[in-house]
Amino acid sequence: MCTFLVNGNYLGQRLIGYDCYDSKSKGFIGMSEKQIADKLKRGERVYGFTLVTENEEDKLVLDVDGFNMTNLQLKSGVNNLSWLNENSDCCDMNIGLIVVAVFVENGKRVYETVNARHARVTYEESKLRMLMEIGVSVGGVKLEKNKLVLCEGVELFGEVKEGA
Repeated sequence: MCTFLVNGNYLGQRLIGYDCYDSKSKGFIGMSEKQIADKLKRGERVYGFTLVTENEEDKLVLDVDGFNMTNLQLKSGVNNLSWLNENSDCCDMNIGLIVVAVFVENGKRVYETVNARHARVTYEESKLRMLMEIGVSVGGVKLEKNKLVLCEGVELFGEVKEGA
C-alpha cells in the first residue's frame, strides 16, 4: 500500500490537514500534519512529502528530489484551488497531477494519475509528457532526456516490449 500527497486543506489562513490517495483502497483520506509526520518517523512513506529537522523541530517539506513534487494545490473553500508556491514557474495551469501507477495497455505505458479534485485519470505517455512541457505540475515522474522516469512509490504493472 502506498500513500500519496494530493493537496492541502485550509480554513481561511489556517492549515487543517492534507488529502492523500491510498493505493490499496483507491480512495482519498484526510490526514493531519502530525499523522503524516508520525508516519514518516516510523519509516513509512507519504510520497510527496519528506521530513526535515530544523532547530530540533520536525518539518514537512515537499519531496522535490525524490518524488518531483514541485508544488502543491491548496483547497481553501468550496471549489477553490490555489498553489502553495504561487510564484513558482512550474505551474502555469491550475491543475496538478500525481502519478500513482503505470500499466501496459496494447504495448504502451498508461499513467494513472490523481488530482486535487479527487479525480483518477489515465494518460498515454505522449499526452502526459506534453502536459508537463506546457507547465502542468506532475509529481511521481520526472522528464529526463525527453523520457518519463518513474519516481519511487509509483507502481509499474507489466512491461513494454522493445519495438512495440
